Amino acid sequence: MNHDCFLLIGPTDQSEFHELAARLTALGNGYGTESHTYTSLAEAEEQYSEGARLVLLLESRPGEYPPKQVARFRRFLPNAPILLIAGTLCQGEGRTGRLPAGVIRFYLHEADTALLPELARFFAHQPSRLSLPATATEEDFWRGASFDPAPGETIPLSRTEPGRTAVAAADPAMRSLLAGFESHAAETAALASLDDLFRLGAPPDRIVIDLTLPIGEFLPHFLMLAEHFPKSEFVICAFAPAAEEISRLRAAGARVTVLSKPFFRLACPVAGTY
Repeated sequence: MNHDCFLLIGPTDQSEFHELAARLTALGNGYGTESHTYTSLAEAEEQYSEGARLVLLLESRPGEYPPKQVARFRRFLPNAPILLIAGTLCQGEGRTGRLPAGVIRFYLHEADTALLPELARFFAHQPSRLSLPATATEEDFWRGASFDPAPGETIPLSRTEPGRTAVAAADPAMRSLLAGFESHAAETAALASLDDLFRLGAPPDRIVIDLTLPIGEFLPHFLMLAEHFPKSEFVICAFAPAAEEISRLRAAGARVTVLSKPFFRLACPVAGTY
């Protein structure tokens, strides 16, 4: 059996998932990746005996995939990323609960902005959040980046339009959110890693970074960015930065605004806000 395939598990016949299931199957087929559909984890474990690259769980109600059951299935396919696609009744961690290790959650409304683009990169064997080991976290994604300028395909960005902006965020949903905030710009490049900044066709006027590393670990990388983009304005979105951490970033010699997650208003930033 072809191992370049993925498992689609859950109520694909329900109205909220029917269209998405068809799009997922078509997307996989477009990259030569077959889909195998099952109604439950138990059915998949019983009937499917070969390897798979990816597992997609469609969750229509809270508690549909108990953590112990998912953990058992993880032993069945230890190297395959498991994505949980939460339906309309499962919005928020309060309804779906904490996820087992190695399970990545997407919400149904994120299909176009986050889920499908991430899957396209994965099916195309391109670097992505899903190309990391199954139990990797978002922090692992950023720590694995080299941050070194390297030759590669440039990302087109106009050299003449004013207000150019680049958004760098490992998490697809956060990347889409920040790019949406920056939609007033003439052109916005939404990037999955800091490495991609060095491949831009032109220096952006504004660089927005969703920071998942501690500021102390990020500082050496920021010094490289500040040196490479001396005329760019930086906006760093960090989790509850302390005043001394903000001072360390602002001492790098670049124009930098530090915003605190999750409570920030990117449209009207104030320098040093925290």
